[in-house]
Amino acid sequence: MKIRHAKKTDKNQILPFCKNTFRWGDYIDRVWDKWLAEKNLLVIEEKDKTLGICNAAISPNQVWIEGIRIHPDSRRKGYASKLVVAAENIARKKKLGFSRMIIADNNKRSLKMARSLGYVLEDKWWLYNMPPKKQHTTAKLAKSAKNLEHLIQSDTYSESWNWLPLTKTTLSKLARAGRIITYSKNKKILAMGIWNKSSRLDDDMMQLGYIYGSKDGIKPILQFLQNKGFEEKSNRIQLLIQHKINLTMRGLDRRMLFCLMKKEL
Repeated sequence: MKIRHAKKTDKNQILPFCKNTFRWGDYIDRVWDKWLAEKNLLVIEEKDKTLGICNAAISPNQVWIEGIRIHPDSRRKGYASKLVVAAENIARKKKLGFSRMIIADNNKRSLKMARSLGYVLEDKWWLYNMPPKKQHTTAKLAKSAKNLEHLIQSDTYSESWNWLPLTKTTLSKLARAGRIITYSKNKKILAMGIWNKSSRLDDDMMQLGYIYGSKDGIKPILQFLQNKGFEEKSNRIQLLIQHKINLTMRGLDRRMLFCLMKKEL
């Protein structure tokens, strides 16, 4: 058994067993070339047969573990755990502090594996879908991160299915990039959201990777995103957020609950 970095020639062996991972299919074919170019895509093989893959996305002080796929004939043999450990070792060599991964709340087998490797539940995140729609809203893009610190109520935010540390410095960078949406009333900022123009997985999908604030402030931010999606001709809008949205909005569809798992390295 050997773990190595993926090669271009691995693609034809791997993609066939990554077609039906989920009810809707899989996304590995859409990210393969990007992951391969980043040179952190790992392959596990035995006797020249490719058994599985795992991507180790590197960001400041963290490795994000994603895309674990094992051939159906080789599952439940510990190969996924070996790939995770190999990804962690890459992070340790780079002196990164944390490893994180996201797992569906109903995927008990993967959650058990993560816990056996020392991962703990950091937070839970909900996935919602929402249609683009022409809307009138008083929410707007923040010009700076001033007076937003009280709305940082999480250690992380989602950057296209990659959860990254959310700090004051990060917030300032996001504001300069025009990615912070705020809603204010009587000169007081009541809510804040972080949006992604597109997803790494789907160019025609807009995302919201964080939202926090009052109920009265959250709705205008969602309407802002709907309007932005309408203007950008996005096919749909995806929300990844920590709390259930207690709002009545046409088309707002709660889909799944996910567990954000974390390990100190």
